[in-house]
Amino acid sequence: MPSVDHILTNTFRLERFRPQQREVIADILAGHDVVCVMPTGAGKSLCYQLPAVALGGLTIVVSPLIALMADQTRQLTDLAIPTLLLNSSQDAAKQRETLQKVRAGFEGILYVAPERFAAPSFRALLPQLKPRLFVVDEAHCVSFWGHDFRPDYMRLAEIREALGFPVTAALTATATPQVRTDIATHLKLRSPKMHVTGFDRPNLRYAARFFRNDGEKDGALLRGLAASPGTGIVYCATRKTVEELTAYLEQELPGRIVSGYHAGMSQSDRKRSQERFMQGKGAVIVATNAFGMGINKPDIRFVLHYNLPGSVEAYYQEAGRAGRDGRSADCVLYHSPRDFGIQQFFIEKIGDNNEQLDSASIARLQASAGRKLDAMMQYASSKYCRRWNILNYFGQQLSISGCGCDVCRGQVKPRPPREQSVRKESRRKPKAKAHDDAPLTATEEVRFEALRKVRSRLAKEADLPAFCVVHDSTLRELARSAPTTDAALLEVPGIGPSKATKFGDAFLSAIKSAPK
Repeated sequence: MPSVDHILTNTFRLERFRPQQREVIADILAGHDVVCVMPTGAGKSLCYQLPAVALGGLTIVVSPLIALMADQTRQLTDLAIPTLLLNSSQDAAKQRETLQKVRAGFEGILYVAPERFAAPSFRALLPQLKPRLFVVDEAHCVSFWGHDFRPDYMRLAEIREALGFPVTAALTATATPQVRTDIATHLKLRSPKMHVTGFDRPNLRYAARFFRNDGEKDGALLRGLAASPGTGIVYCATRKTVEELTAYLEQELPGRIVSGYHAGMSQSDRKRSQERFMQGKGAVIVATNAFGMGINKPDIRFVLHYNLPGSVEAYYQEAGRAGRDGRSADCVLYHSPRDFGIQQFFIEKIGDNNEQLDSASIARLQASAGRKLDAMMQYASSKYCRRWNILNYFGQQLSISGCGCDVCRGQVKPRPPREQSVRKESRRKPKAKAHDDAPLTATEEVRFEALRKVRSRLAKEADLPAFCVVHDSTLRELARSAPTTDAALLEVPGIGPSKATKFGDAFLSAIKSAPK
């Protein structure tokens, strides 16, 4: 077997490994299952592509990202590495051709969309395949608590078994400690080696701005684009917003390349928009989260979110497409009360048109999505270092200095909110200690959902983000302690006299009427 350094320079035409790549590759080549968490742009793909070349034979890569598959297939083919892909973007004839090559003993990298494993023609082929490496990309999709759970990923443990339990590498850019544990458990990995390279991107300047309405956003966006001549992405929550904002920017910025991109466009239109963005200097693409997965453009100078994303994971992944060349880049988040309503609507639609999920699973996913949205709102409104907020969310403890986020540039001391709240509480009648990390019982989960619906109604009536009513952590304490009197309500962390007066009756009523 050629050395990894020889393959790196002679096959992949790279001069050196990035941090942690060599260690991940070494564990895979030693026959260990691996869970690898690397930020966007840190070089996850090489961590399995180089072992695939070194091991020879067949490597199967499971990925839900069609654009990524096509992009990487082209890149690997240019490097003379045999590569095939199998997904829904191909017509029936192309799929048959690919399957025929695989049956004939194809040796190389085969990219497969997860839903392919449900197709009888492909399932029948599995016992014949003897892959030397099985790769699960975007591995957070296997976890209920990940930001992009996909039921098709739940069958991947069965697929590994059908393939004879080959060495497996699971990779993702975004995984909390709980999600990392879920990845190893649900894929049935054998004593996997964990590689978490960290989530810090010091070259990214995070900022968040609150607006009362979209009109205020539009004016700020035009001023921001005028001050940012580089290439950038503007993410929107809906297809309609993409279309409206694209038309608006095309009219207001006649000398600049502006394209739209969302999943409802034809494949040819999406391809045309992507090519204009990739090739145009100072181009701007306005897109839903359907755009950007696997886009290999290192010189993106800004990523602006026109609407609030549904989770910190989604925001971190999308914002992370800026500054992959290591130079400074801006990641700006716009948010307004309307954005919260849009995300709440998405949460309520979870499970629609998906017969694989039962009602209990849908409820769990909705509850998880609600907690993630609350954390995203806390990030958007935080008065503490935004880099610290992101690192803390993913469980990484790191001393931060020289931060370029908007909070730190405003001379606000980056101090953990929990420490601040403890100091304030110490000057009152002490309350019961919160135990937010403990899981809820089934009864408490039902009570929590009832309380969350009440909070959503109260927030809408008051024209406030839900977290301004109470945080999810407070709702969980209410669900656990189930107070039935005003005095007991005031004992719950996060409920002060003002909130008890405004919202107490509604919460007490929900607790009393919730199923026991």
